[in-house]
Amino acid sequence: MAGIPGGESLHKLVFAVLEHGMRSVGTSEGLAPALVEETGTGDRTIRRFSGGELDALVTAARKAAGTSTAERVAICWDGLLTGRDGDERAIMVIAQERGQQRSLVFAQRYTLDGAKVAPEGRPGLVAERASVLG
Repeated sequence: MAGIPGGESLHKLVFAVLEHGMRSVGTSEGLAPALVEETGTGDRTIRRFSGGELDALVTAARKAAGTSTAERVAICWDGLLTGRDGDERAIMVIAQERGQQRSLVFAQRYTLDGAKVAPEGRPGLVAERASVLG
């Protein structure tokens, strides 16, 4: 991901989380908002958030990221990406690593036909946002 802020380890985490999202969205359970935390040695843990409205669950994941001691964090959810052609379904990821001033928002658009998930285009950086790390 040349030209995109963040180091190689953060980029690898983002791709892994996007892949998790693409695998999960087509299941009967769907993709629950989740916080993935990664240590400096690459060990990852995932914490899923369920039992509420999507916005509240993503907010809860952001708050949890704010108290994390991990080297890198990524928050993912099944969302919408708004563009010139209207809304499109997308796996959304907010990611950040220690030392970055701002978090990065990535998206992978997809279509869903029953349980068949097909990526649309390539994943990309959508925006920079306020820090999620405390």
